[in-house]
This record gives sequence, C-alpha cells and structure tokens, in this order.
Amino acid sequence: MSKLAWRIPTGPPGPSLRLGIAQIALATVVAALVLVVAAPRAWLGPALIGLAPLAVFVAYRKWLAHQQGVAGPDNVWIDETGVHWLDDASGEQLFARAQVLGFRIGPDPDTLREVPALTLHLAGGFRSQPIELHPPAKPDQVRLVLAGEWGLHESSVPDDPGKLQYDVAVDVYSECHDDYQEWHIEGSAAALRELFAAIAQAARDLPLAPTGARPARRVVLCRRRHPLELRVARLPAPFCGDDRLGGPAEWLADLCRSAEEALAPLKTGDDGKFNLVVGPHDTWTWHLHIRD
Repeated sequence: MSKLAWRIPTGPPGPSLRLGIAQIALATVVAALVLVVAAPRAWLGPALIGLAPLAVFVAYRKWLAHQQGVAGPDNVWIDETGVHWLDDASGEQLFARAQVLGFRIGPDPDTLREVPALTLHLAGGFRSQPIELHPPAKPDQVRLVLAGEWGLHESSVPDDPGKLQYDVAVDVYSECHDDYQEWHIEGSAAALRELFAAIAQAARDLPLAPTGARPARRVVLCRRRHPLELRVARLPAPFCGDDRLGGPAEWLADLCRSAEEALAPLKTGDDGKFNLVVGPHDTWTWHLHIRD
C-alpha cells in the first residue's frame, strides 16, 4: 500500500487563516469609519493612507504565524505496518496494524482544532487519542486505507456527550476547586466510604493504557444535590483537578487510605481534611463534610 502522511500543527490552536484575515479586514474598515467621523480634516488623508500598510503588515504577520504552525515534516503517517506518529520528544510511536480493530472519523471534543479526527479502536477495549486530520489526509482518503485496504469496520458517531453515563452512583456531593487546589466531598460517612471504595476498586481493576491510547477510566456519578460525573482513570503519573482523578494504582490506593484515616474519627456534622501530594509543589487538600 502507498504511504498516507500528514502533519498536525504543533503550535497553539487559533482562528483559521481565512477567519483571521477577515477579522483584520473588518477591523480596518471600522477604524477607517472612525477616522472619517472623528479625525480632524487635516489628519484624515494621512491617517487613511497609513491605515492600509498597517493592515497589510498585520495580515502578513497572521499569514507568517500560520505558515510557521503548519510548516515542518509530517508527524503522522499510515503504512502497511500500522499508524505511526511522533510524540512531543519527536520519538516515533506506533499502533501496529494487528492492534487496530476498527475506527471512527468525525468531530471529537478532545481535539485542539475543529477538524475531523481519527479514533482507532484497539485491542483490549482501548481507543486511541483523537488524531486530527489535515490535508492531504482527508476523511475519504483515510477511509480508503482503513476500510478499503485494511478491511476495518467504521463505527457510527458516539452517543450524545451531554448524556450522563456512569459505572456507579454514590450519594455524595463533589466540588472541585482547581484554582485553590481543594476538593470538597459532602455526604454521610457511609456514602463517603462508598465513594473512596469505588476509587480503590478502580485502582485495582483498571489496566494501564498503551502509549497514545485514552486511559481506562471508571465514572462515578456523585448524585447528591447537583449530579456530577467524577472520572477516575489509571494514568502513568498522578493528576487531580477538573472533576478528574487519575494516577498509578499505588497512588490511588494511598489516596483512599488517607481518606479512610481522615474519616475514622468524624461524626455527623463534623468536617475533616487531608492533603494529597500530586507532584512537586502541587499539593491538594481534600475536605470531608459529614452530613445526613
């Protein structure tokens, strides 16, 4: 088979080049109208003449930034051995062809840009991180390779992301404050113990995802007051925040042991807390509120 290769821009996402130029043109027209209305007659001519090269310069800077973002060698490609990509350290990674059981092409909320994305369904029940498709890798060309040459099945669009989907529900209220590195949990002592037992069970059961795959996770619905999905994941390194919790199995187990120790002396109406070290200079405080 022929190699299909493309480049995913490595710079931060921003508006498309066409939209950026349109914004500059609109701003230029507005500025010209303001000058016509408000500028002294003696200044109007020179000001309008100076506005044109300024707009051209800004548009050139926008075009140059766009070119720098898309310039460079291909960093994703598909050949007869599998789907390859370059990681952040420019090291080559691979989903071998034998690992890939199916695929989906379509919008994905986890992409940085609003472009179609390729998701691979992998052995072991894993899914790849979304792979943005950029020219020359158009959706139909990728389908020709994966469905036509590889004979893989393309799945349908996923379920409505706004629909609550969870593995277990617990009668606790969860409130995560990323800015203050605090997590508040409210409920009965039994409900809080049930929550941390679910996290401990996830630490024991969840497998570690292969490189480039979305992590295995368990969703706990915290349904007291305002329903919230707490996503617990098995990750190579600890992570805490944004209503997500993940890390190595040992770290998740330590979290649950610390919670159990903090809960032991508490009675209804009491408040307790414990600290959770996530990384260097990154310590979270978990607040436990025992309420009927």
